[in-house]
Amino acid sequence: MRDMISTGIVWCPSIPSDWEIRRVKNCFYISKVKAGTKNPVVLKLARSGVQVKDVTVNGGQMAESYDDYNPVQVGDLLLNPMDLYSGANCNVSEVEGVISPAYVNLRAKESINPFFFDYYFKIQYWTMAMFAHGKGVSYDNRWTINAESVKAYELPFPSVDEQDLIVDSIKKRSIQIDALITNAEKQIEKLKSYKQSVITETVTKGLDSDVQMKESGVEWIGEIPEHWQLSHIGNLAEIGSGGTPNRNIPEYWKDGTIPWMSSGEINLEYVNDTAEKITEEGLNNSNAKLLPKNTVMLGLIGQGKTKGLTAILNIECCCNQNLAYLIPNRFLFYKYLFYCFKAMYVYIRGIVGESQAGIYQGFLKKQYIPLPRISEQQAISDFLNHKCSQIDKLIALKQQKIEKLQQYKKSLIYEYVTGKKEV
Repeated sequence: MRDMISTGIVWCPSIPSDWEIRRVKNCFYISKVKAGTKNPVVLKLARSGVQVKDVTVNGGQMAESYDDYNPVQVGDLLLNPMDLYSGANCNVSEVEGVISPAYVNLRAKESINPFFFDYYFKIQYWTMAMFAHGKGVSYDNRWTINAESVKAYELPFPSVDEQDLIVDSIKKRSIQIDALITNAEKQIEKLKSYKQSVITETVTKGLDSDVQMKESGVEWIGEIPEHWQLSHIGNLAEIGSGGTPNRNIPEYWKDGTIPWMSSGEINLEYVNDTAEKITEEGLNNSNAKLLPKNTVMLGLIGQGKTKGLTAILNIECCCNQNLAYLIPNRFLFYKYLFYCFKAMYVYIRGIVGESQAGIYQGFLKKQYIPLPRISEQQAISDFLNHKCSQIDKLIALKQQKIEKLQQYKKSLIYEYVTGKKEV
């Protein structure tokens, strides 16, 4: 075992005796030169790397001028000093261009391996060590570190040869770990696809594989059992949307006890509680409605996955105006409707499009669903509850494997860049 010496640094308490501790300002310049070039290659710093930014689309967030942007050279180490709480964002640039002056651009003063220090700073983000050097309004808000604090930051400094060996070792091990993670992610996607196919097959074909079938005439449904019917959803459920009490009136929100569901909470699938609550006064002075347990919810808007997602209320609850509620009548079992919406997800998204445009209640009311007898709906729901639970457990195991691999990768990097693991 190699000799270690104390550093006095909380997040790097010891290093090998032949290493040094240096400050960032002794190893790097913080480049603040203005670009002043026409039609520059504009870069962005992402967790996956430094990338060329597409400034021709809205997502590119075009600047009026790039004159104040900083030039970036190959080998520059870029740090995101903003939002340290959820940051973990630094990378070595492998392309030339310019980048927003909001980022910290570290350019080596001497011949060093910038990837070694990139790995070290990644550990600083992951372990929240940089957080201690930052400033902000609150721990829940943006927490930033300024350039002077970055300059004073202490770094472990092995010889350049050892930096190269460490970087090479980390990259090789990372490739192996990332391959395992990618494989697990692919398995999760296959399980999700299988789950979707099981839901669609069961709500449209039932549980009896020997039953006679007939054509439904509905694209997403295809054939259905001969004894089943088709019905508009509007004939089977009360459909409406919620509302948001005025946030400028404290009496509508303060000390509220009535659960109020936001659009993002559609991802819960089964709603047992909500992040926000409203008061009786807020309920009575808005379009919000107190919905009964077993109401089926549907996301109405969103360019992300929210639009078309479904959930079930396990509690009495209100919701905002971007969610539709469906209260089934006696001919429709709520869980069966829930699974019908899951089967319809891709179809609905295809009809209404991927834009911000929403799903209208009139559209929902006109949609057909297969309608077996209520007892068969319940049997289908029970089967899918059990089957989906089995698949979800397998997905959870794969996700746990991914999380363990990610944590192992982080611990491996930490041990290498602090000298605890010898190369």
